Amino acid sequence: MHRVLLTGGPALLREAYARVIEESALLTVQAQIPDLASALAQLPSLRPDILLIDAMAMASFPRTTTPLSLRLTANRTKLAVIGETPAEEAGSLLRVGVTGILGQQMEAAAFVVALDLISRGGTVISSPSMVTRISATPPSPTLDQLSARERQVLALVATQPDNGTLARLLGISPLTVKSHVNRILRKLGASSRAHLVTIAYESGLVSPGPPTGRPCAY
Repeated sequence: MHRVLLTGGPALLREAYARVIEESALLTVQAQIPDLASALAQLPSLRPDILLIDAMAMASFPRTTTPLSLRLTANRTKLAVIGETPAEEAGSLLRVGVTGILGQQMEAAAFVVALDLISRGGTVISSPSMVTRISATPPSPTLDQLSARERQVLALVATQPDNGTLARLLGISPLTVKSHVNRILRKLGASSRAHLVTIAYESGLVSPGPPTGRPCAY
């Protein structure tokens, strides 16, 4: 089972998250710590698989220390933020190592699946304020070395949770998707799938947009 440490936000909301987690067969709540600073201080001893942070705790945490604290935390555990996350903050969260940005409107089953994917190294972005728009032509020269197909795969890596989903969307096999992703990693000198997500946002290939219900691919 993946151990989840809950921190921040109203007590009743944390308890609701905890109940959903405990009712699943994949996850368990290791602890609930109301204060984010206290949760970060206890990480070395608790060593959870996921630190799930309420977005309200992020807003009240000192901005001068948040990026460094989260970056150091990402070296110890997977990080996920749940709540209303402004679209303009997505890139900064991804850059410091957050691999889950979750909206409060998620159904319980989707919430559990998302946490499971995050714990296994996936990146999940699911927030009403962060519906993504995929551009046909990337504005950054960083991606010039990629073929049109590789740019398409990179954009989907940034918006979809796994290679199986990408394979279904593109009508190719998961093995072919894996080959594409490995080539993209080599060409861009990226170290991980999460790094590719960051590149996709920073390059402008994928940009947060207004909520429209579903991602749009052009």
